[in-house]
Amino acid sequence: MSATVQRHGRYTLFETPRSNRILVLGDNQWFAWVSGQQGEILVRSEDEHERERTIQEGEFYLVDFENDPDFTDVPHLFLSRNGDFQEVILPNGLPTDDDVQKRVVATEKTVAAGELKQHLGAGESGTRDAATGEGERPKADTQLAIPDFDELSVRGAKIRLDDLKPDELRQLRAYEAEHKQRKTLIHEIDRRLR
Repeated sequence: MSATVQRHGRYTLFETPRSNRILVLGDNQWFAWVSGQQGEILVRSEDEHERERTIQEGEFYLVDFENDPDFTDVPHLFLSRNGDFQEVILPNGLPTDDDVQKRVVATEKTVAAGELKQHLGAGESGTRDAATGEGERPKADTQLAIPDFDELSVRGAKIRLDDLKPDELRQLRAYEAEHKQRKTLIHEIDRRLR
């Protein structure tokens, strides 16, 4: 039985003036949460949505489980809500640049924070973090030229690229290509390196 934490951070779920629901994971992954005839889907989106009202916000975990009797072996997104975590099943993972929409199953199941952390193992053997192979993920971007680079939106990061030297840009490009793979940001770095 193991759990792999793919991502962990802060999220916001808000509604636009046109009553569209937008899910933001870590300030840099934006998804429209759409209800359709075949169920709900997440659609990859840009960060240009006007916020009418916040539905919920807090901590999130994106987790892959393997052989855990309480969770199916597909990616799960846990969104904190009222002290617990709401379980959202992602049968095919989150949308990507190549596959911009994926089915999502928002369950009624909630998991207490302590119980979720037990499942994640908080560093016990059998639980690993996708980035490090360990239980807790260190801040990998602390030595980068832009502090908290991972937490910035593409727009926020682009503004700060102009002040960097070529070596710093190359370092950021390598980091981005290995981690979040935001194509727009990689393109902006490449443009400045020309």
